[in-house]
Amino acid sequence: MQEISLDQQVQAVRQCISELTREPLAGSGNSASPGNLLCAAESLAGAAARADEERQQFRDLIGSSTDGFVVTDADGRIVEANAAAASLLGEPLPGTFFAAYGSRDAQPEIARMLADLCAEKACAPRETTLRSRSGVPVPVTITAAGRGAGEKRWLIQERPRENPALLERIGGIYRLLFDRMLEGIYVFAIVRDADGRPVDYRYIDVNPEGLKLIGRRHEEVIGKSVSEVFPEMHKFLQNLFCRVAETGEPEHVEQPSPALFRHLDVTLYRPQRDLLALLAYDITDRKRMEEELRIQQQRLELALSAARMIVWDWNPTTGRLRISGDFEEIYGRPPFARPGERLALVHPDDMNGLRSEEEQSGLYHTDYRIVRPDTGAVAWLESRGEVQKDEAGNVTRAVGVTMDITGQKQSRQALEHQQELLQGVIDTIPVMIAIYDPDLRFFRLNREFQRVLGWSDEDGARGDLMARFFPDPDYRNIADDYMRSLKPGWRDLLLVAKDGSVVETAWANIRLSDDTRVGIGIDIRERKRAEAALLESEGRFRALLNASPNVVMLIDRAGTILALNEVVAERFGRGLQELMGRSIFEILPPDVAARRKAIIEEVFLTGRPVRCVDEREGMVLYNSLFPVADAEGNVVRVAVLSYDITKQRRSEEMRHQAFTQIEQNIEQFAILGDHIRLPLQVILGTADLLDDEQASERIRKQIWRINDIVEQLDRGWVKSREIREFLRRHELV
Repeated sequence: MQEISLDQQVQAVRQCISELTREPLAGSGNSASPGNLLCAAESLAGAAARADEERQQFRDLIGSSTDGFVVTDADGRIVEANAAAASLLGEPLPGTFFAAYGSRDAQPEIARMLADLCAEKACAPRETTLRSRSGVPVPVTITAAGRGAGEKRWLIQERPRENPALLERIGGIYRLLFDRMLEGIYVFAIVRDADGRPVDYRYIDVNPEGLKLIGRRHEEVIGKSVSEVFPEMHKFLQNLFCRVAETGEPEHVEQPSPALFRHLDVTLYRPQRDLLALLAYDITDRKRMEEELRIQQQRLELALSAARMIVWDWNPTTGRLRISGDFEEIYGRPPFARPGERLALVHPDDMNGLRSEEEQSGLYHTDYRIVRPDTGAVAWLESRGEVQKDEAGNVTRAVGVTMDITGQKQSRQALEHQQELLQGVIDTIPVMIAIYDPDLRFFRLNREFQRVLGWSDEDGARGDLMARFFPDPDYRNIADDYMRSLKPGWRDLLLVAKDGSVVETAWANIRLSDDTRVGIGIDIRERKRAEAALLESEGRFRALLNASPNVVMLIDRAGTILALNEVVAERFGRGLQELMGRSIFEILPPDVAARRKAIIEEVFLTGRPVRCVDEREGMVLYNSLFPVADAEGNVVRVAVLSYDITKQRRSEEMRHQAFTQIEQNIEQFAILGDHIRLPLQVILGTADLLDDEQASERIRKQIWRINDIVEQLDRGWVKSREIREFLRRHELV
């Protein structure tokens, strides 16, 4: 027999013995029952893991066993076999198909067992017939283990007929296996009700590992039912026990046991109608590690997803590409079969110089764009990896990470744009900007600085610009202290231009987060000239105000006096400085203040001048309020001009009274003329009746004279009436 590893032997025994014959061995008693043999195999695996000497004993035990042990691959080819198997089946065994040693009926049975194992199904022991080396049929019981795609273990037990010594030997061997198995092994007698339904399960045998799992002694469980010893376990396993007891089909489960605070790997068999065999393996640590691994994997996936990154590992030999991370979120398609497929998505402008992983060698780092097939959007990716090759130049492994850096690229582009924009603003803004270090040695100057003072960036890099700005040491110390102190507000400084002229400037300083200083300066020469002109203008304005014989004020919307002349001070009996800045509404009587406030608000709202007359304290004032607008046409001030028209008003009243009296006199003259004409007509008529012609003529002459006077009065009345109408039309009365 080829020597196999201890772990392989343990695993082979554990899986092969786990599904023993369903029929008990004749004359063996409980110690040699299939359930006891199953427990013995599991116990041996546990002992092997705990002690090296026991592993060696187990190896010797397998080698000396009269039962055949065969290891095959997933296709059923024999890899290893012990001496008993070689003796039973003949030499050579390795490389041959195990099914070939079966009879015509046994070969399909072995094939079905192999298929069940590869499909992760439980495989019950089979009684069949093999062909010996001499061609004589040998009745055997075959038990198989090893689920999945790995190696398969086969236990071949020749069914003894009438050999008590052999049975005793086998019983001793399997008792030893039973007691040393790593798995807990429990053998139960099925307790049925009157109708034959399983209702409980009585302990017949338990190996040491099984007692350790449940925390009980041998005498505490043997002969007792599960419901007595472990009511919680009875509820936990009731459905599983009932199914296997009724169907006879083995079942395998992995689930936590609340009663034992463990996670168990449980396999349950029914070796015969009234017996159950249970194998329990404590997988708590494994499950804990699996859970920790799952949590770590989740954290990794979350981290990769948050970072928009994938990690990949490609093995060209197997063709397997393992990917961690949200692949579709980055590439917009399902994962590639191989890394080189990404080239089909690369942006045409980035294809030049970009190579596939097969073409890379060693470490590499590339940035490139892809066109997502799902949206057509362009995304920036960064790939870092390592390609390993053999001596022939063939790729043996490639690993790497790929990160979506679209946001970083966009941020970088935005930053570059902002920097360009800022530089453009700095160079075009009509103020001087100087960026300098805390030691005031190196300066960066914008175009306005060069325009005003003539100094350039090249001059600022020399390290002596402060001495050239301020040649006088004392004045330089003052400027130095101000620039280092970063005091808020503006400070006037005299700077020497490159041409030697002295320029009046005003500066404010700012400190950035990296301690870089920024000075903002303006040329105040024009401002100084404007201030001087303003002072001169204000002097002229003040002279004009004081020269006016009337009240002149400038107020804002709140009524605050902004400017006034001396006439205002005289009218209110207060000094100029006392009135300046006061509200006119506080000085005027309450009723007048209310009217004046409404008028001022009207001027601000309409933007049109308003005129009004105030009569108070025996005075008559004619007021004109004019809006004063800013450059945008918004009313910001109101100019108030107030004229004292008391004397004028009185003169007009007297004139009006005189004209009224004249009108009355004119009307009286008209009435008087009418009264005179009537008697004259009577007298004239009487004179015509007189016999004395001379007397009559004298009377008529006098009457005509009187009539001429009356007609003159009439003409005067008409003329006076015309004059009165003219005066009325021209508002002179």
